[in-house]
Amino acid sequence: MVQLYLFLIALAALTLIFVRRYVLTNKEERFRFERKIKSKIKEIRQLQQEESKERFKDRHNQQKEENQFQFGKYKESLRRAEMAIAKEQWSNAKKLLIEALSLAKDELPASLKLADVYIRTNDFRRAETLYRRLLDNNIVNVEIYENLGTIFTKSKRYKEAIQAYVRTVELDEKNDKNFVALGKLYSLLMRYSLAAECFRRAAELKPREAEYLFLLANSCQYDEDYDNSLLAYEKILTIEPYNEKAKDASNEVRLKIKEYESLFGNESLKTPPKRQESLAI
Repeated sequence: MVQLYLFLIALAALTLIFVRRYVLTNKEERFRFERKIKSKIKEIRQLQQEESKERFKDRHNQQKEENQFQFGKYKESLRRAEMAIAKEQWSNAKKLLIEALSLAKDELPASLKLADVYIRTNDFRRAETLYRRLLDNNIVNVEIYENLGTIFTKSKRYKEAIQAYVRTVELDEKNDKNFVALGKLYSLLMRYSLAAECFRRAAELKPREAEYLFLLANSCQYDEDYDNSLLAYEKILTIEPYNEKAKDASNEVRLKIKEYESLFGNESLKTPPKRQESLAI
């Protein structure tokens, strides 16, 4: 009986040893298998990353080539459009500029040229639409407001024209022509004091421009500001001593001053201080 117990104990021990060896062997096998799988996964991922980099590089190179091709076509369309504009071939110029716009990422140069062609062909509606689209895209450009001012003036939308030119002088205070255009619009609406201010600022930018001084003198005269009107004519005569028009006009103003003196005395010549007005309408 004792021998039987010893046999069973020995059998159990052997079984335990075999089971332990089996478990350890399986565990080691499992560990080796997992390590092999992980290594394979890492290898696959590296391959995928390399392939992804290659695909990205290929796509980038392809896109770069396409962009270069598109830019080349854009430049060629723009160049041909400029040639058509120089020859006043307006229909061809429009076609080429619209083609350039379809290829452009930066639409400003082609849009400005196309809008200018529309203005030259009196297609003010399309030109205005193009300019408003640029403004909606927050593009700030003096040329846009200058040309909108031209469109509104030709369309007799004078208040809108004034707003456009006011914006131009806000963006560029050194452009005498825009001050003159704005002054002429104010004169048209009989706002002579504002017109005079615009012409005065234009004359300050171009002190030897007699035309600006004539405009200033006339506006002051219409505004019954005879002192400043006479001063403007005298400045013209310092630039052009033999200018008969300025001489005659200055004599006329002097007669006006004398008339006021005889009617109201010297006090009437003291021009009351004018209320400063904004150039905006």
